[in-house]
Amino acid sequence: MKWYGLNITYIVRFLLAVILYAACALYAHADTSPSAVSLTMEAAIEQAIQTNLTTALAKATDQEARGRVIETASALLPQVIGSIGQERVFKTNLAAEGFSSNPLLPNTVIGPFNVFDSRLQFTQKLLDVQSIWSTKSASAQARAAGLGVDLAQEDVASAAALSYIEALRAQKAIHAAQADLELAERLDAQANRRRDAGMATGIDLTRAETRTAEARHALIIAKRDAVQADIRLKRVVGLPFDAAIMLVERQDLKTAPEPQDSLIARALQDRVEIHYVSENTESAKSALVAAKAGFLPTVIAFGDYGWSGNLPEGSARTGSIGGRLVLPIFEGRRTVGQIREAEGRLNAVESQASDTRRQVEEDARLALETLKAELDEIGVAELRVQLAEREVGEAENRFGAGVGDNIQVVDAQTSLAQARQVHTDAWARLADAQANLALAVGHMKTFEF
Repeated sequence: MKWYGLNITYIVRFLLAVILYAACALYAHADTSPSAVSLTMEAAIEQAIQTNLTTALAKATDQEARGRVIETASALLPQVIGSIGQERVFKTNLAAEGFSSNPLLPNTVIGPFNVFDSRLQFTQKLLDVQSIWSTKSASAQARAAGLGVDLAQEDVASAAALSYIEALRAQKAIHAAQADLELAERLDAQANRRRDAGMATGIDLTRAETRTAEARHALIIAKRDAVQADIRLKRVVGLPFDAAIMLVERQDLKTAPEPQDSLIARALQDRVEIHYVSENTESAKSALVAAKAGFLPTVIAFGDYGWSGNLPEGSARTGSIGGRLVLPIFEGRRTVGQIREAEGRLNAVESQASDTRRQVEEDARLALETLKAELDEIGVAELRVQLAEREVGEAENRFGAGVGDNIQVVDAQTSLAQARQVHTDAWARLADAQANLALAVGHMKTFEF
């Protein structure tokens, strides 16, 4: 079909293609990014504990230690072995077994013949002091490995909390930089208006433009730092790097610290490291007793029951039962070496336990003093921001009234930007101090923010 010499079919196809292309373009430029999901610090800590490599390795070590307990204790349990065999002996020399030739046995080489044996063998150690104490040592080591999982979770929770705080600090730095830029642009516009009115010089405009450029550069740096902090947080927590998250900021960080004596007592009671070295000490003591038990005898009971013959058909029931006393007489001073090794390990563990208690007390004292200092600093930082804002307002009013140039305005802007940065850093250090205090008393997994 044609209309004024034009093919209507081609025109319709062309219009449909244009519409389809426009629809695809609109879809491509549409904001298809998922909405941000709120992530609290508690959720971040829990997620990190579940997914972080450190906790996974600690759990694997715990599983390995528990398996070692089963392996060590197996020496004290009954051992039952079943066997069945059929053998064809072509030639054997009875003289090798002590039989000599005689008229009834002129030739000691006999064969061929068949041998069949089907048997259950039972062994039970009635007395094995060394295995008993070795099992106790392995059990204490397994308990220490279980505490190692808790210790790894505390460390991971600390890393997640500090990464969360750093990401929040970076976001607060963006807000401060954005506020600085908005102020600089407003004062820059004021300088332009005053120059147009003939009330400001070119140097006033240049100062304002320079300050605006500095504020814009600071905002770029703040955004870069925020992206890096966001990536590091997602790495620690175990979230996809392209996930959109929204952090939740705690409104009131100014909580009164706990008294020092009760804080230290709680740390010495609750810190995982204290219990960890205690279990290691018990393990080393049991290992020393086990090493000394190497001089003691071992009593073993055994027996077997089965069928023997040439072939399964016609085989006869056979069996035996007995006991054995194993007394070590000389082993090349191997037991002496094991005792000295165990003594050295025990001395090292006891020294570590003593040092750990001092380290825990030191951590608690330092964390408490740091928190006190940061509480004082955040108050000073807030006052500094308030004074800097007042200084900017007064300098702006003086410049707007035509009293002098805008040097005071630019200086006040710089002071305000620095005050905001100091306040942001002080807020982050206060949050870090509270997290470190929770870590110092062993409550990092339940740290509330």
